[in-house]
Amino acid sequence: MSYPQKKLIKDIDPNEVQKFKESFDNNITKVLTEVDEGYEESITRWADNSIRKAGIVVQATCLNDIVKTVNFANKNNLDFAVCCGGHSTSGSSSSEGGIVLNMRKLNKVRVDTEKKLIYAQGGALFGEVDSEAWKYGLATVGGIVHRTGIGGLSLGGGFGYLTSKHGLTVDNVMGATIVTADGEVRELSANKNEDLFWAIRGCGINFGVVYEFIFKAHEQKEIVVGLLAFPAEKLDSAVEATNTWLRNRGIDENITFIINRLPPENKPTIKLVLFSNDPSEQVFRKTFSIIYECGEPIYEKVERMPYPKLNMLLDESSNYGIRKAVLSAQVDHFNISSVREAYDSFVNFTNENPEATYSFIAIDLIDGKKIASIPSDSTAFHPRKQFYNIAIIQRWNTKHYDKIVYNWGKNVQSIFNKDGDKSLYVNFMDTTTEHVYKNEEMLKNVWGKNYEKLKELKRKYDPNVLFRKGAVIFP
Repeated sequence: MSYPQKKLIKDIDPNEVQKFKESFDNNITKVLTEVDEGYEESITRWADNSIRKAGIVVQATCLNDIVKTVNFANKNNLDFAVCCGGHSTSGSSSSEGGIVLNMRKLNKVRVDTEKKLIYAQGGALFGEVDSEAWKYGLATVGGIVHRTGIGGLSLGGGFGYLTSKHGLTVDNVMGATIVTADGEVRELSANKNEDLFWAIRGCGINFGVVYEFIFKAHEQKEIVVGLLAFPAEKLDSAVEATNTWLRNRGIDENITFIINRLPPENKPTIKLVLFSNDPSEQVFRKTFSIIYECGEPIYEKVERMPYPKLNMLLDESSNYGIRKAVLSAQVDHFNISSVREAYDSFVNFTNENPEATYSFIAIDLIDGKKIASIPSDSTAFHPRKQFYNIAIIQRWNTKHYDKIVYNWGKNVQSIFNKDGDKSLYVNFMDTTTEHVYKNEEMLKNVWGKNYEKLKELKRKYDPNVLFRKGAVIFP
C-alpha cells in the first residue's frame, strides 16, 4: 500500500490556516510563523543539522491545544512533528514547511508521595522530573542528560544510571494520557486501553502525542560519582580491569566507558564515569578498587552529590549548537579487540578531521538482568537480554563534513555489530533518509517479534500514518 506524500502549510487554503490560528487564545498559546517574534527560538534544536523551517509552530499550553493541532494536521494530511527537548539528531522533532507541536510549555511535574508516583506533562525535561522528585527523596529511571525531553526517551525505551536496579524507563511508566491521530484523548494503563499502553512502551512516536506520563518513583539517596581519565596507553588494562569488575558488579553501581579527547590538549584518552548508588565514598573506593589498579589517572574527580546533579555531569557535551549525529550498537560482551579497533578508528578519524575532535564513543555497561527479567512481549521494547548499549556521538561544525562524519559513525557501528545480534535502539536509530525508516529488516531489528503486532495497532490507531517521524511503522 502506498501512502500519499504529506502536505506543507503552503499547500493549504490560507483561509483555513488563518481560522486555525485564530482558534487559539493568542494571549496564552502562541501560534508562530517565520515572521513572528520567538519563531527562531521555537525551531532551535540540540543539533544544528536537525533544524527545519516549520510552516507553523504551535506552543501548546493545554490538552485542547494538542487535540486541535492533531486534528488540523490529520484533516489536512500535513507533515507533522512533535518537539519536547529537541534532542533528535535526525530531525524527527522538526518539519520543513509543515506543522510542529512544541510541548515545552507543558512541563508541570507533581509527585504523589503516598503512592510513589510522578505525574509529568509531556513537555517536561528529565531534569525537571529529577528536581521535583528529589524534594521527596525520590527518583525514577531517566536518561543521563538532564536537558533530554521525557517524551522521546520514555517512548523509545530509556536507559539511565538507575536501569541496572529499576529497569528501563518504559518499565517504570505506570500510565499515560495520549492524543491519538483521530484527535481522541485516551488514558492508558495496565487496565485501560491496554493495547496502546503496551505499544507506547518502546515504540517511539508511532501512536500519538503524550500529554502526561505517570512514572513509578523509587526512594533515592545521595550518590557518589567518579570521573577518571587514563592515558591512551592504558586502554587494554582499563578494559581488562572493567571486565574483571563486571564479573562481580552489583545492581547499585555502573561504569560508562568513554573513548574521547581530553581538553585542552585534546589528547586521546580513556574516560570512565563510575557511579555508586550509595552516599559513602568508602563504599565507592571499595567498589571500584580494581579500576584504580590501572595506575594513576591523569584526571580524577570523586564527589558525593544529590541525584539530580548526576544528570548534569555531561552538560558540556550536551550543549545546543553545532552539528551532531548519534548512532548505536548493542553488544553482548565487552570485547577488548573491538574496543581497540574502535579506539584506533576514533584516533585516526579525529586526526584527519580535527573539526570532529569533540566526537566520542560511550559504552554504557549497565547490568541487564532487570531488563532481561521481563518477557520480550510484555512491552513493545523488544531486546530483553543482557547487553551493553554503545552510543557513537558525532560532533562537527560544517555541512561539508556531513557525509565524512556519518560514514565514520557507520564504520564504528559495524565494528561493534560483530559482538551482538544487530538489535537497534529506536532512540538512537538513524532515520535521516526515508528509505531507512521504511526498511522492514531494520525495523525488525528494533522490535523483533513484536513488529507484526505493532503493524496491526498502527493500522487501528494511525491508518494514514500521521505520526511518521523517526523509525516509523507503516501498516
